[in-house]
Amino acid sequence: MALLGEIGRASEAARLRAVLEQVRTGRSPVVAVVHGEPGAGKSALLDAFAAGAASTGFHVAAVRGTRLEDRPFAAADRLIAQLWARRDDGDAPEVQHRGSPADDLPGMVEAVRKEARDAPVALCVDDMFLLDSWSMRWLLDLSRVLPPVPLAIALTARTCGTGSGRGIAFTGGTSGESGVALLVAAEHIDLTGLPVDALPEAAGNRCRVSLGSGAAAVCGELTGGNPALLEALLAPHAGSAPTAEELRATAASGVPDGADRWLASLSTPALALAQAVAVLGGGAEVAESAELARLTVEEALGAVDQLVAACLLANHTPLTFRHPLLAAMILGRIAVGTRVALHLRAAALLRDRQAATTAVARHLAAAGPVGKGWAVQQLRMAARQLEQEGRPQDAARHLRVALREPLRPYEKSAVRRELAELEAFVDPERAIRLLDTARRECHGPEIVVDYALAMATVLTECGRADDAVTVLDDTAARLGQAPAARPWQQRLRLHKALISRRGPLWLAQAADPLDALTLQTPRGGAVGRELAALRAAQAVDAGADRHAAVLHARQALSRSGGGGAAGSATLLWHACGALVAAGELTEAWTRCGRGRQVAGARPGRWDHVKVELLRATVLRARGDLAAADATLTPVVERLLAFSAAGHPSAVTAVAALAEVRALRGATGSASSLLTAGGLDRDPLPWRRDSARVLAARAVVHEPGDPARALEDLFAAGRLQEEAGVRNPAVIPWRSRAARILVARGERKDAADLARTELADARRWGTPESIGTALHALALTEAGERRIALLAEAAGTLAPSSARLQLAFVRADLGESLAEAACGEAVGAELAAAFRLARACSAEPLARRVQAVRRRRRPTGQGSAPPSVTSGATADPPGSVRHPANCAPPLLAGLTPQELKILQLARDGHSNRDIAGKLFVAVRTVEFHLSGAYRKLGITGRRQLAEVFSGA
Repeated sequence: MALLGEIGRASEAARLRAVLEQVRTGRSPVVAVVHGEPGAGKSALLDAFAAGAASTGFHVAAVRGTRLEDRPFAAADRLIAQLWARRDDGDAPEVQHRGSPADDLPGMVEAVRKEARDAPVALCVDDMFLLDSWSMRWLLDLSRVLPPVPLAIALTARTCGTGSGRGIAFTGGTSGESGVALLVAAEHIDLTGLPVDALPEAAGNRCRVSLGSGAAAVCGELTGGNPALLEALLAPHAGSAPTAEELRATAASGVPDGADRWLASLSTPALALAQAVAVLGGGAEVAESAELARLTVEEALGAVDQLVAACLLANHTPLTFRHPLLAAMILGRIAVGTRVALHLRAAALLRDRQAATTAVARHLAAAGPVGKGWAVQQLRMAARQLEQEGRPQDAARHLRVALREPLRPYEKSAVRRELAELEAFVDPERAIRLLDTARRECHGPEIVVDYALAMATVLTECGRADDAVTVLDDTAARLGQAPAARPWQQRLRLHKALISRRGPLWLAQAADPLDALTLQTPRGGAVGRELAALRAAQAVDAGADRHAAVLHARQALSRSGGGGAAGSATLLWHACGALVAAGELTEAWTRCGRGRQVAGARPGRWDHVKVELLRATVLRARGDLAAADATLTPVVERLLAFSAAGHPSAVTAVAALAEVRALRGATGSASSLLTAGGLDRDPLPWRRDSARVLAARAVVHEPGDPARALEDLFAAGRLQEEAGVRNPAVIPWRSRAARILVARGERKDAADLARTELADARRWGTPESIGTALHALALTEAGERRIALLAEAAGTLAPSSARLQLAFVRADLGESLAEAACGEAVGAELAAAFRLARACSAEPLARRVQAVRRRRRPTGQGSAPPSVTSGATADPPGSVRHPANCAPPLLAGLTPQELKILQLARDGHSNRDIAGKLFVAVRTVEFHLSGAYRKLGITGRRQLAEVFSGA
């Protein structure tokens, strides 16, 4: 086993052993000085050196410098006495000091020379700069003695740096000239902190503590590898294997002891400044630290020099302790009352200096309740900032401190709800208990209802909508039926209806009918907007009046995009969902952007999940799969455990991301998401969000297991019908099922589904729904009828934002045209389908289109494809007539003006030239060009030649 001083010091110990070998072979004095901060292990390494010297035949003497000895040659006498005590002949004369120290010095040197004639001598001096001045002079003369003798002099010196940056302090009245001269001739060995990989061995040998790699890294971070600090940190864990978190908790508790070796020599101002810097934390400015320590700046600067010399502070500004554990140890030495007072003064000081809110609040949280009105505001602001930074636990700690302050009832209610919303994403059960206790303790109807609604929201997000309804009913019974309670009763009933939509289907029967709510609820204010959101959602379900759904959605979002009312995320969820279903994607996107600024939509909250999920829904509807993936991925990474537990928002987000990845071709990743989120099990809860899961599962399973995909789609359809949802804009399950049935050869059943969906889609009236249903119906047909329906679907979808659906339609149209040998039109449609697929990041579709393009054989210029319409007149000789809609499908969705402008742009005319030829503004030309590019799935003029040539 290695000597204690050699653990982690293999290279330093080797250099000291080399000194012994150099003395033995060179027969001349060699001086070595070991430098390091307090606790670095200098003494232990010196002991190891002494033991090594003794084992190789050296006569060894060792002393430790002390300020208490001011008698000349005090240390030298002790060293010589140890050497003479080794004599076996009993001839150990005592050194006599008869004259002045200068007269005695030659004799003292000669005493060691005589001893070195018999065997090499090793003199070990710990803390060389605490020696008396004449002993230092004696060592210097020994190092220069002539003729030379075999003598090794090993010394230690407390320094706070290495190389040229050493800060060496001559203290205790020592002779600076002799010390400096001795250092000039010495070999220097710098002891830095132990490397992290050496800490486990040091911990085991010094403290009987087992350290893993993570715990060792934390020890290195807190102590800088300083062995003394390591022992102080690990002492409370002797005989155990602490984790990294336990070690951080020990450091923060102030339990570690042993700061005396750093603090013993400090003056009162220096100690006060050290305490101020410890309280302020890393990065303290000199002026702030001086004010907190009640020192002038000049006094503080002198104290800083002392603290740097004592190896407490790093030698730079802002002021920072050399090792984090030193700050914790100093804080632990401050009496609790003084420490609280310092934190309070630090908070007020930083507030007055307009420091960061989190810095002010950190001191308020450390001090505890202070009874100051400004403290609550600072704590709440800091909690929001910490939450934005992804530190919810620190944010919650600040809010708990705020709750201990004297607060007005409504203010206390707001802080409690804020804390509950924060913890709902981390520990929902604790949030529910907090809100339930608060709800039962308070008496004002407004505060009671606020707590009840907040608690119901958390319960709903946990998949416990039935419990949420129970809370609302219990609160309604508590309020009674007095006229003054009527507005609160209406709000509770309204939220009950909203919550019932996210619970089991049977729960909707417990809610008041919409007509009754409409009659009872006022049209204005927050309650009126909530009613409008509910009416918009129910209009979408019915699928009969798209204009009414849009109108109600806009009413729900009438105040600053829904950001000004409590429960704005709920408003946004229902109202923006209605806008998406109605095809108003641009408006929905704008509303979602505003929704990211609502009070509760911060990372780490369910409101933020809802807003991000809405944004991804808009992106998916626009066919931007890559952006939808990027939006959902960071959210879903935190939601997998919640999804497995059945939380509705988490379930919907995981299912949406799985569908997006399947469409992008990452089927393996999509399947893994379903498994990790607990969405691949059967049966799923019979509630609305399960329909979206089933539809997403069908997309994932369709390539490899179409039978299971079909089963999921029919299950989603049954759930939708039972929930009263007839609108294919919600989930077009019939058209998706029809596509699978066609692939299985069951065209009749597929056609029945497609016709039913087309009828519902025409009733709803959006191009997206109609085009999707037409596409499904087209696939059930063959030949010219199929081409005609596909062309109609492409023309219907072209003006819409459904780029991905348009890509699927054009891919099928191109394939059908290829079967009909339509020549030029085939290439145009396939090229457009490929561009759209790539723009949407739908790689499986892009690969399918490429395969069709490689397989097709161009039709000869002189051949005439079969005509479309029976009884059609013959074409003129030399012309090529395509089947119905064979030539124009790619351009069918363009307006005459767009087509004219595109042709001029293809011929090389600039936007200004086109504007002059058509007598319109340049801005009008740009508008038509951008719209045409979007419909064609291209990005600019360079692709126009390909579009018109059908290449």
